[in-house]
Amino acid sequence: MLWPNGEFSLGLSMPVKSHKPPNPSPRRERSGKAQTTYSRRMVRNCVAQLEYRVGKQNLAFTTYTLPELPPEEMAIIREEFAEVCRHLKQMIERDLHRAGLKPELVYVIEIQEERYQRTGQAVPHIHAVFQSRKSRYHSYAISKERNTQLWNRAVSNVLGREIEIPSGARIEKVKKSAERYMAKYMSKGGAIAQKLADEGRINELPKAWWGATLTLRRWVKANIKLFSEKSEQFIKDNYRQFTENLKESPFSWIYVHLVEVFEPHGEDIKIPVAVVGKIKRNWIDAFECKQIESNIRAEFLTVIH
Repeated sequence: MLWPNGEFSLGLSMPVKSHKPPNPSPRRERSGKAQTTYSRRMVRNCVAQLEYRVGKQNLAFTTYTLPELPPEEMAIIREEFAEVCRHLKQMIERDLHRAGLKPELVYVIEIQEERYQRTGQAVPHIHAVFQSRKSRYHSYAISKERNTQLWNRAVSNVLGREIEIPSGARIEKVKKSAERYMAKYMSKGGAIAQKLADEGRINELPKAWWGATLTLRRWVKANIKLFSEKSEQFIKDNYRQFTENLKESPFSWIYVHLVEVFEPHGEDIKIPVAVVGKIKRNWIDAFECKQIESNIRAEFLTVIH
């Protein structure tokens, strides 16, 4: 399976004989747990599409943080955080549309780790990426002051009272890679989410960890492809040498997943069962692929979501 940004996963389909019964697949919990592999890939691919289409120099990376609030109001915010995100997303999209930009954005939710360590509270905040201007010759669609206004309004709408958060919203240029920025923040918070779930505090966690404009999500889903048999075989035949000489390979990173197999008459052995990685952008077109048929795509996305 090849995603638009070059990420891929490929089963090696190697026969495995073992006397140890396989472990059942864990049931995926939709609420409270950290992000799934599917959601991480969706976010990275939505951001990669924005970055590729408009250029990183025309993107904005924003962070929205909650102030100290009375316990009862913080409980309301946590319970209705999806509404906070919805209000904020809609207002940003409207401002982008008025500025003549495509109203698209991607966001992720993170639990503030330092705040949790200091107070024991699960306080969510938001990181978002969207197009900020048409080019370096144009003005920004959303200023720092306007960004703060939008955040104040999103929180006020949910609390039912006017609230001022003067330092709660930050907006900055993307200097390196927006995709890497988002990947960094998605990698955080998993341990806290698990800890709170183990303590029975799952209701203090977000019901969803990410969101994106429908057009972006549809584009990503429509551009997931399957490797041709030739491309699959090429990776299977050469993945060992790629991992040893990554710089000269078509991949920016590649990882082989090994499973330990119990052997009753000898030492346990590790067998490769899958390879995952990311193809360098200038190499993607060199791999033969085919589009997934719509009925197969729907079934695939239902299974992995």
